[in-house]
Amino acid sequence: MEAVGTMPPPGYPVRVDYDETEQINRLWGIPILGHLIRALVLLPHFLVLAVLGTLVGLLQLVVWIPVLLQGRYPQWGYDLVGGLYRYTARVTAYWALLTDRYPPFWVKGDHPVTVEYDESARINPLWGIPLFGIWLRLILAIPHYIVLWFLGIGVGLVLLVSWIPVLVNGRMADWGYTILGGWIRWTMRVNAYVLLLTSVYPPFRLRD
Repeated sequence: MEAVGTMPPPGYPVRVDYDETEQINRLWGIPILGHLIRALVLLPHFLVLAVLGTLVGLLQLVVWIPVLLQGRYPQWGYDLVGGLYRYTARVTAYWALLTDRYPPFWVKGDHPVTVEYDESARINPLWGIPLFGIWLRLILAIPHYIVLWFLGIGVGLVLLVSWIPVLVNGRMADWGYTILGGWIRWTMRVNAYVLLLTSVYPPFRLRD
């Protein structure tokens, strides 16, 4: 079962993991059709994510307060903001054929895609200064966003061939988890850093 609210294993304090041994129905590997059908069945999730994204945007107006006063990100922030990113990772991974398990609505229950945070970490209260904290982190994260943009081009090219091992072997190739899954992992970590879910600057890498 996913360990929500616990300390991730040693390493970067935001972990994104996949069950890389999972079998995937070969029919999803049919060129174009597999990704297209998955996008269609994910439409309800896209609507929910849009609503939750708006809510999380509004939360940024107040989530800095406990950081400024207590030097910690609030538990309800991990539940809502962190939960949104956990949910997003599962939906994205399902579309990219990294898992065969249809994502649940929100983040309850077992799932082969897990996102965990070190919810006990202290954060320098200065990051909670209104506007200043998040905007400064956004500026510091610009190199990551540039790298992720270029990597995104490579991810698009990989998607053109990543269905082949699914169609032939009934599972995603290791390099698919490294590139596609790594791009999701990297993106989740950068966004978590910008939004104060962690105080540790994200590494420039796809894997842990």
